[in-house]
Amino acid sequence: MPTDDTDNFARQRRALDRLGVLLGPRVRRDVSLAQYTTYKVGGPASLFMAARSIDDLHAVSNALREQRVPILVIGRGSNLLVADEGFEGLVVVLGEFAEEITWPQRPGVPRVVAGGAVPLPVLARQSAARGLTGFEWGVGVPGSVGGAVRMNAGGHGSDVASSIESAKVFHLGKGIVANVKASDLGLRFRGSDIQPYHVVLSASFALSWGDQTASETEMSEIVRWRREHQPGGHNAGSVFVNPEPGGGSAGAIIDRLGLRGLRIGTAEVSEKHANFIQCDPGGSAHDVAEVMAEVRSRVYDELGIDLHSEVRLVGFDAEIAREAGAQVGGAFDGAETTARSLTKLDALFGPLAGDDTLSAVKMAPPLPPEAIAELQELFGDTGAIARPDATPSDHSSDSSSSEVATDASRATSGDTPVADVVDISTAAQLRTANDTAAGVPVMIDDSDHLLPHERTEGSASLTLDPTSPFANTAAAVGGSSMADVIVDERIGRRSWWKRLAPKRVSPLVGFGIVIGIVALVLVVLASPLFAVRRIDVTGVTYADPTLLESVSDSLRGASVFTADLDGAKRRLEGDPWVARARLSWYLPNRVAIEVDERVAVAWFVGVDNRARVLDFEGRVLAVLDGQPTQFMKIEGVGPNLPPGTVPSLVYQAAAQLAVSLPESLASKVKHLNVNGPESLGFTLKSGTVVTLGAPTDIRNKLISVVTVLNQQNVEFIIGIDVSAGQPVVQNG
Repeated sequence: MPTDDTDNFARQRRALDRLGVLLGPRVRRDVSLAQYTTYKVGGPASLFMAARSIDDLHAVSNALREQRVPILVIGRGSNLLVADEGFEGLVVVLGEFAEEITWPQRPGVPRVVAGGAVPLPVLARQSAARGLTGFEWGVGVPGSVGGAVRMNAGGHGSDVASSIESAKVFHLGKGIVANVKASDLGLRFRGSDIQPYHVVLSASFALSWGDQTASETEMSEIVRWRREHQPGGHNAGSVFVNPEPGGGSAGAIIDRLGLRGLRIGTAEVSEKHANFIQCDPGGSAHDVAEVMAEVRSRVYDELGIDLHSEVRLVGFDAEIAREAGAQVGGAFDGAETTARSLTKLDALFGPLAGDDTLSAVKMAPPLPPEAIAELQELFGDTGAIARPDATPSDHSSDSSSSEVATDASRATSGDTPVADVVDISTAAQLRTANDTAAGVPVMIDDSDHLLPHERTEGSASLTLDPTSPFANTAAAVGGSSMADVIVDERIGRRSWWKRLAPKRVSPLVGFGIVIGIVALVLVVLASPLFAVRRIDVTGVTYADPTLLESVSDSLRGASVFTADLDGAKRRLEGDPWVARARLSWYLPNRVAIEVDERVAVAWFVGVDNRARVLDFEGRVLAVLDGQPTQFMKIEGVGPNLPPGTVPSLVYQAAAQLAVSLPESLASKVKHLNVNGPESLGFTLKSGTVVTLGAPTDIRNKLISVVTVLNQQNVEFIIGIDVSAGQPVVQNG
């Protein structure tokens, strides 16, 4: 049975499949989201993309214009609960390009610009290490800069709004990047005007120069207080927002009802803090949501206080989310909502208009009588001018008919014909009357009886009414309303070329014909009509533009029949970025160049302090002065290799490792390490150093690392050494 287009689930699955095709290798399918949230529960995302550059976000924006699907942008996942069924849409996380921090130099302006993927504790500690104060509170908030700006995160007497100056925001619906002032972000207590289709790329904070020791002491006190009063394990921090000022904290309100320890399935209210809900390892997201709903219901029934959740519920039924007091949805589907009032942030980007949006038809107001009189005086007697809102009179057909009949008599050979301006409804009535008098054949349209298709195939059939006089073709031929059928009996006779008598051609004439054909070919080859004028190039992003221009110049002006396409192909494939080049010619004067580029996956710094970009095979694709942070970095000073060469085995293994890390590990890796020809490893974002040793048996070594990380809290692990096969863990 064919899929019914009215089935929303089937239609959404098709849209996701098409979006996956549009984004190509940028996305992965059915990636578990548990590893990307602090609850460590939840199902998979249908599509998942780690954006390595702003270009990836533009690709998502362009794809969403073709296929609208739900999309969710997540940072550290510290205020997110994903349903056990997962998320039917595209999940985007920001890669290392959004982890850069720009630091001021003392005694300059103490302004810090942090990428949207920078963890708040990292920003807090590094700010203090550089003598900057004002962000110490961030050490106790396990989120990213982007998520913190979105919800105006805070704690310990401060929040984002106290120091943020501006934010760089990407609009997924429009593909636009804008620097937004803090006053236009709509920041409020644990909220802002930032919508699901906004991506916070970075934020600028105004801090102060201070004493490093004092800042570190304050952060140590925050960490100590947090360990004493808040639980560890799998949770999302404070679940419910504190009520209005004067209403007490949410934790104290829940405590009044004695709900600590309330358990449903694999989730419970923490014994250490009533506003924290814990989830067992391998637990259920639905159990967490049920605990949230139960706590909220009891508080409302007994105290009349309506609690609202800081945690976003994704993939849940709308009713479950409402019962838990959480935001419903929280995902962007390519269409901008109009249910809320326009904010300053909306006005900054302008209204969202999709490709399928049609302008509303606007009717012009009726012309006033004086305007009609002026037009009649200006154009003279060129026909009737009808008001748009005029209603034809009963005799309009007669008057129009008479005007049409006398139109030919008014025109002279020296006059420029001018068509009459008539009312459309009058002309339609006149045409209907004339067609009826002429006896137009009656047609039966049976398109309503066709079987329904998923898309219109443009098929239909027309049948003559059996009662029509034109059903008899013999009678129809004689009439004036249908063309006469003329049959020439000579058509079936012997073809004319068969009637030609065979003639003998002399050798001299044959030789002359051959010479003429050769001369014609030479003239055609030399003709400027077939000289290459247009060269279309596709697939080029990083290939050398100078080489491409040189190849194009060598082809331009040559005949499409004799142009050296093979030589041009060899020259292009000499560029390290070019894996394969295809050249084709098309008449009369076009050459198409299709380039398949190699994909960069990692980079390292040589002795000359310049970056070497590597592909999956370890080939050096380019040597750059800057740092290509959109790719995985390989720490350690490497050799000064030119483009096109291949480094040692350990660097080849590092390049392959950059794209072969397990899903549960890839998001935690900060950079790879090469400390010698037999020393490969990587560093986690938590600071944990993993030593793999020689680049052999990598698969089993990675399995050992993942096993250790699943069994222990990575925050307390200094290093993991699997170079000897068995893991050796150093705890701090």
